[in-house]
Amino acid sequence: MTHDRREFFRTVAVGAAGFTAISALPLAAQTAVSTRANRKMVVRADDIGMSRFCNIGTFEAIENGVVTAADVMLDSPGTEDALERLKKFPWISIGWHTHMWGAPVSDPKRAPSLIERTGEFAGRFRTDLAQAQDVVFEEALAEVRAQLDRCVKILGKAPDTGGGGRGNAPWGRAMSQVTAEFGLAANFTVPAPPNTKFEAFRDKYLRHIRDAQQAGEEWAKYYTVGAPGAGGAPAQPGSPTSGRGAAASQGAPGGGADPRFASRKIIMPAGTFAYIDLLTDSIAKVEKEYDPVLFYTEDRAGILDYPEDRIFAQAWHPGYVDYYTYRLGERANRARAQQFVVGRTQDVAAMCDSRLKNWIKQHRIELVNFRDALYGTDDYQNHLRTIGSDLYMRG
Repeated sequence: MTHDRREFFRTVAVGAAGFTAISALPLAAQTAVSTRANRKMVVRADDIGMSRFCNIGTFEAIENGVVTAADVMLDSPGTEDALERLKKFPWISIGWHTHMWGAPVSDPKRAPSLIERTGEFAGRFRTDLAQAQDVVFEEALAEVRAQLDRCVKILGKAPDTGGGGRGNAPWGRAMSQVTAEFGLAANFTVPAPPNTKFEAFRDKYLRHIRDAQQAGEEWAKYYTVGAPGAGGAPAQPGSPTSGRGAAASQGAPGGGADPRFASRKIIMPAGTFAYIDLLTDSIAKVEKEYDPVLFYTEDRAGILDYPEDRIFAQAWHPGYVDYYTYRLGERANRARAQQFVVGRTQDVAAMCDSRLKNWIKQHRIELVNFRDALYGTDDYQNHLRTIGSDLYMRG
C-alpha cells in the first residue's frame, strides 16, 4: 500500500459495522458546523486498550455513561479487544492515544532504537521515546505506520483524530508525517476566551502544586510551574508523551490549532487541571475526595460561562484495574502514575452517575463526539434519539 494514504483513509468505510468515515466528506463540506443554539460538549475516555480487564470498565462508561469519544492506545495488551468492541459503537469517535506505554507493533528486532534493551521492561517502548535524539527515524516511521495499519485491519478504518507531532526529535517527526499520510485530524483545539471562573480554578491548581512541592510530596516532584502570578502549566518529564490527560490525540489544550479547524471553536482548557483531587501522595485522600462529577456540577472550569458556540472537551480515564494497569502500564514516575490507577474506577462511576446526567439535562448541553465537533455531523445525538435517551437535546 502506498505510504501516501491520505485519500484512501478519507474514503474507507466499513459496511458490515455501519461505519462511514466522516473524513470522506470533501473539505468544503467539512467546514460546515452546526449552528444550533445548544451548548456542546465532548466527553473523552482515554487510555483505552490498556488491558482487556481495564477495557471492561471503559466500555461500561461508553455503554451506560456519557462518554462520546474514545482514545485508543494501539500498542497495548488490550488494543485488539478494544478495537473489536468499538465496532459496536459507531456513534463514538475514535482517537489515537499516543502514550506509547506498550511495545512495538512492528517487529522489535527491526526497531532496536525504540525499546528498552535490558531490565524488567526490556522490549517495551523506552520512556524517553518522544525526546530521544538517537531514535532512528526510519524505525519510528515504520512503527507508527504499523500501529495505524493495525487499527485499520481490525476496526476497518483509521482513527478519526490523533497523532500530530511534537518537537523535532525523530519520533515526533515520524508522528507528524504519518498523521498527515492517514488524514487524521490533529491539533484542532483553539485557545479558550477569558473566563474568570476557569482562571481561578487554574490558579488553585498551580497553587496546589507549589504547596505540595514545598511540603515535599513525591508526586509534585514531577511537575514544574511558573512563579506565582506568572501562570504556567504542569510538566511531567520522563514520560514519552506531552502530558497526562492533556489531550494526547489533538495537541496541547488551547494552542497550536490547525487553521483548518479553528472555526470549529473546540476548546479543552482544563486538561490536567480537572484532576486536581488526584494530586496527592495519599491514596486514602483520593478515595475520599476525588469525584469527577463535581468538575461539572460545581462548574469548576466555568463551562457555562463560555460563549455557547464553543465546544468544550474534557478527558477522563475510566477503566477497571488489573495488575497490568496497576503496576505495568504507566511505569514511569510511579508517585504520579499511581494516582491515575486509583482514579480509573471512580471515573467509570462518574461517567454513569445520575448527578452528571441531570446536570447535562438541566443545562441542555448537547453531547457530541469529535467527528460531530469537527464536521458538523450529528452522530452522537442521533444515537441518543434512536435509543430514546432523555439526554437527546434536539427534540
